Amino acid sequence: MSWDCRLSRLASKQFRRLPRDRQAQLGDAFGEMSANPMTGDVQPIKSGKFKGAFRRRIGHYRLFFSVDMENCLVKVAAILYRGENTYN
Repeated sequence: MSWDCRLSRLASKQFRRLPRDRQAQLGDAFGEMSANPMTGDVQPIKSGKFKGAFRRRIGHYRLFFSVDMENCLVKVAAILYRGENTYN
């Protein structure tokens, strides 16, 4: 089954601002997620502004996303550098 990965406007803007090597690294992660969105270091988020979504760790970056099982859709909400305020 193939999944469609869609970036929000915010995530798209964050992606464009990343260095080229990080864009390539995230592009590889999007490819893996199109086969199975739960591959890699994926954890549910239990609190904060992304509560109820999932996060995937990609190096120092965190990919925040939700999964629409009915439509085989992965909705990426944000791509953030891991810091003290990432999950708040």
